[in-house]
Amino acid sequence: MTIYPSNLSEQLDFTYILGELETYCHGKKAKELAQQLIPSSDETQIKTNLNETGEFLLSIHHDNSIPLSTYPEIDKEAHLLSIENSVLNGQQFNQIRNLLYIYNELMQFFSDKGDVFPYLINKIHAHEKDVFIIDTINQIIDKDAIVKDDASEELKSIRKRIGENRKTSDRAYRIHIQRLKKLGHLADFEESFVNGRRVLGVLAEHKREFKGITLSQSSSGKITFIEPQNVIELNNEKLELEDEEKKEIYRILKTLTGILRPYHYFIHAAYQLLIQFDFTGAKARLAKSLNATLPIFSSGKSTIKLVNAFHPVLLLQNSKNNIQTQPIHCEFNETNRIMVISGPNAGGKSITLKTIGLLQIMLQCGLLIPASAKSEMSIKHKLFGDIGDNQSIEDGLSTYSSRLLKMKHFLKHTDEHTLFLIDEFGTGSDPDMGGAMAEIILNKLNELKAQGVVTTHFTNLKLLANTNEGIYNACMLFNTKTLKPLYQLHIGEPGSSFTFEVAEKIGLPVEIIQEAKLKLSKEKVSMDKLLNQLQHEKNVIAKLKRDLQKQLGKTTAEKREFQSLTEQLETTLEKNKANKEEKQKLIEYGKKLHQLTQEWASSKDKKPIIHKFVKLAGYELAKKKEQEEYERTEKFKSTKIEAIKIKLEIGTKVRMLKSKETGVILTLKENRAIVLFGKVKMNIGLEKLEIA
Repeated sequence: MTIYPSNLSEQLDFTYILGELETYCHGKKAKELAQQLIPSSDETQIKTNLNETGEFLLSIHHDNSIPLSTYPEIDKEAHLLSIENSVLNGQQFNQIRNLLYIYNELMQFFSDKGDVFPYLINKIHAHEKDVFIIDTINQIIDKDAIVKDDASEELKSIRKRIGENRKTSDRAYRIHIQRLKKLGHLADFEESFVNGRRVLGVLAEHKREFKGITLSQSSSGKITFIEPQNVIELNNEKLELEDEEKKEIYRILKTLTGILRPYHYFIHAAYQLLIQFDFTGAKARLAKSLNATLPIFSSGKSTIKLVNAFHPVLLLQNSKNNIQTQPIHCEFNETNRIMVISGPNAGGKSITLKTIGLLQIMLQCGLLIPASAKSEMSIKHKLFGDIGDNQSIEDGLSTYSSRLLKMKHFLKHTDEHTLFLIDEFGTGSDPDMGGAMAEIILNKLNELKAQGVVTTHFTNLKLLANTNEGIYNACMLFNTKTLKPLYQLHIGEPGSSFTFEVAEKIGLPVEIIQEAKLKLSKEKVSMDKLLNQLQHEKNVIAKLKRDLQKQLGKTTAEKREFQSLTEQLETTLEKNKANKEEKQKLIEYGKKLHQLTQEWASSKDKKPIIHKFVKLAGYELAKKKEQEEYERTEKFKSTKIEAIKIKLEIGTKVRMLKSKETGVILTLKENRAIVLFGKVKMNIGLEKLEIA
């Protein structure tokens, strides 16, 4: 996706969204992916990313949560492992092992969930569970990242000798400590180490009375650190053994590194998969915070249809402050391509424009959008914007010159796959001349079949939108009594700027307002008055509509309650019927068993009775097995599909077999259905569904 100018994403607050996304990532590499996220024009890749995020979100909403926690970052370890003759230490092997534990847990989770998570399953399709590396490391490295005693016979022997040396040394030191304590020659801290050698802290005035080698003394000179004469050899032996231990550990780690070196591609791939799942999970958690969904895709058509859409940044900020956010509803298609939004300042025109642009960027970055799942979107190859004051002191450009340069770029590069956003179109110059220029440019953009959003106060642009095919009016609703914005987008009519009404509201002298009106043409004043009147009538109609919807809501609720009770009754009757049939089977089986019991009691020859019993038990088991095998056949599948197909239609409530989650059918195609579970859509075979 081409974005112009380069800072447009920042102007649309996309950088804020990336910052939020980054906070949901566990690892550093996933955070880097969030920072580098840019919109794509590859429809297949976008759909894949969106569906992966949707499936991850589904797992978060239900008890089927994907097991992915904080994982070790093994960039250094994976790189070292690929280098010939390199040697990894115990801690590094421990990092690899911990990462593969998480990787295996993820692979195990998806082992039987192909129907529920088809896109995420495809993501791990080329990967296999580790069955060698963890076991190999476990044989050598313990849970604390230390090489085990039995990693080699040589190491086992060395450590045994070190243990014996330590015991002998401890006995010798205890004897010295007890003797020196009795004599009062020992310092408060009895023992210490100097250059790796164990010493005793002897008071300086008694140092000549103690046989040994003086290795150091305290800074005050009051304590002398002496290695006792009879443990010098023990300490020498200890140092030699420790040196042997280090060499043997190094040899073992080198061997282990060599064994695992051929698997560095596998380890690197496992690491990359966890990073990808971390990033997808972050997108899902961001979607959850925004109550976001996957819209319908319009392949081959240039469509934007937003239903109950929110500006994500405004939604997050308002949620923190417990403020309600108003959604927008709008539609762009091949007939209505360019929306001209008018209305008073601070009424929400710019926020509406930014919402449309930001949601388009999010979608093409593989992010679910805060809008109804009934929304419809298509892929745009170009996104152009002119938002805010772009005056450049460095280049010596005025605001208007800067805007004209952008319009030049728009006209040169715009096509039918372009979405453009122009805020306060035509400003920065003489209103009449700027308005005329804006009108010509808007007509040209319309001829190029581009889709776009324009905000304006210019009357000529409102009139243009009212008469030219492809351009249509919209306005931000305003309370004509309180003169406060309602932040609601209304399609089909232009809006008044409420210039004089606001002036009266704040107490500007009436004579000044009247004099200002005289400066305008009668047509402009009349039109503004008409727009005000339309706005007032619109508010009245909206109130009547709300009242009607309340009444309809009550009626619908009562209807739903009646339907629910009817469904409950039908379900109960079906259950009773099934229970009755099951009980009848048990009664018949019980009668046969009772008859066999009587025969057993009255007959001396038990063999025929046993034969009958075995035959009865075998018949029931064979019957059950036959039924299970039949249920796996294509015939059963097609029979079940035909049986349920006649009961299904768009809007039917269903659930997957052996699942409690209820969904609603959105579309039916052949033997499959697209079902909306909460906020997530899934493509499921009809044989796996039942009426909820």
